[in-house]
Amino acid sequence: MGFGVSKDVIEEIRSRCDIVDLIGSFVPLKRSGTNTYKGLCPFHQEKTPSFHVDASRQMYHCFGCGKGGDVFRFYMDKENVGFSDALHMLASRVGVVIPENSGENSDPAEGRRRADARERLYRVNEDFCCFFERTLLGNPDSPPTQYLIKRGIPRDVAEKFRIGAAPDAWTACLEYGLSLGYTEEELVTSGIVRRKEETGRLFDHFKGRLTFAITNEQGRVVGFSARSLEAKPPAGKYINTPESPVFKKGNLLYALPLARKMMVEKNMAILCEGQLDTIAFHRAGFECAVAPQGTGFTEGQARILKRYANRIFLAFDADSAGQKAILRAVELLLPLSMEIKVIRIPGGKDPDELFRNGGPDAVAAAVDDAIPWLDVLVASLPERYDMDSPAGRGRAAGEVAGYLLKITSQVELELYIRKAATALQISEEAFWSELRRIQAGARRSDFSAVPPETAVPAPKPEKFASAPGLSAALLTLLELAISSEEAAKRLSELCSPEELGSEDTVGRALNAVIDAAQNGVHANAASLLGEMLIESPDPAVSRVLVEHREFADPEKALADSVAQLRRARSRESRAELLVRLRGTVDPAEKMAILKQISELR
Repeated sequence: MGFGVSKDVIEEIRSRCDIVDLIGSFVPLKRSGTNTYKGLCPFHQEKTPSFHVDASRQMYHCFGCGKGGDVFRFYMDKENVGFSDALHMLASRVGVVIPENSGENSDPAEGRRRADARERLYRVNEDFCCFFERTLLGNPDSPPTQYLIKRGIPRDVAEKFRIGAAPDAWTACLEYGLSLGYTEEELVTSGIVRRKEETGRLFDHFKGRLTFAITNEQGRVVGFSARSLEAKPPAGKYINTPESPVFKKGNLLYALPLARKMMVEKNMAILCEGQLDTIAFHRAGFECAVAPQGTGFTEGQARILKRYANRIFLAFDADSAGQKAILRAVELLLPLSMEIKVIRIPGGKDPDELFRNGGPDAVAAAVDDAIPWLDVLVASLPERYDMDSPAGRGRAAGEVAGYLLKITSQVELELYIRKAATALQISEEAFWSELRRIQAGARRSDFSAVPPETAVPAPKPEKFASAPGLSAALLTLLELAISSEEAAKRLSELCSPEELGSEDTVGRALNAVIDAAQNGVHANAASLLGEMLIESPDPAVSRVLVEHREFADPEKALADSVAQLRRARSRESRAELLVRLRGTVDPAEKMAILKQISELR
């Protein structure tokens, strides 16, 4: 779970990040007891507060939707990020530097050196982002400023998206960076400065260009995309920061920190081709727009989008490069079971032109008129195939089938095949046959969405429902064990780990608390359970952690719950034995099972 980060570092972050402060920065909380707070749940709509935060145990639980856990679980759920991202973001929030490769067997000094170097790169990028912003605002007659005026981008929008300008000089950034105390090597690694291979001479990478700050998911500046304002720039219209320890082009989406909130709220994302198009959508009210760096959409970027939304609208240019980019994006998004539509801009314009000429209403109309990706693909087929000939139509069907093979949902696949067959004027049976032909030709033995004609589903193992009283007994024992170290130790004497169970989160949680008590770290039991909830969220466990149920007689409650647990386990074992008895024809095995059933009574 730690992704190479030591447990000590994780625990330091957890201990420094107060859960009341963290959650209070997202939703108002009111004190409802000595160590408890209540508020409206940030994860679902409600009018009466059912969201509880326990300051003593540093846990939260919503009695409405069931979400709960510790600071890491909260940040993961609220920001739709994985544990690693939550860990680094909370570390930054509380001032903990995570050494690279800080696992148990790593060199702490080397890890600290790498972490410090990364932090220096973040600072370089932030310092130059501010420098570029000042350069833009301080030169109202410069080409970058005049360009923004021409494109109708006001100052507040430029500030929101951190647009700037690099000085039109070969060494201005180099000199400024050195004056701040950065080394030449740090400036080269960051991409602010480049080195000529022939002479070794240093020069400013973004000289005279309009700059767009590129941030990671946590909102930290990691690099820049820069637009030339020359008619025929020697290095291309747009250039980016080169790959660095903090700038990984394939895992970055422009404006993501600004777009995440609406993405989650509307369950939609708009994927644009560039920065200006993204800004246009935001200004039109669609603050769920993001962009890759150019048209090179990647699998990593697709997975990032999936974390925030299931509906994706593609808004690429109408030229051939844009159309290829659309189909490439479709290929990467289909395996993720996402609803994909394509926004068509009237007159072959781009979204920025549409916004400048038609305003928010024109952009909204284009989004409303978006069409399914399959319609776009089918409409493009006559450009590549002779649809009047059987051979051409067959090859076109093969291309469509290649896309459909990427769909992992059986239901979605059948619906798409029905639609594709109708559009291509062939039978569904012929389309299924084409899919199987391509599958066999590609030897895709791992593809299971296309059902073989003689496929027989494998029998599923029978699952047993929890015996009556089992869950209630385990939850009561968990409450007692968390509340009292003595109760946890006593429980270890009365029940074996197997009896308490490991088949679900509650049983594992109970054994973890008992282990903590036996090892003298019972005080850390709540954090241990919080760690479990990061990997396996369980409403029952998080509820126990914030409920603090009072027992009139804890010893009697413990004894009664152990007895209830044993009765439930006995009923569970008997049910399993009866299933085995019905499934065997061996007389000797039947007698052995009947004997076991008799011993359970």
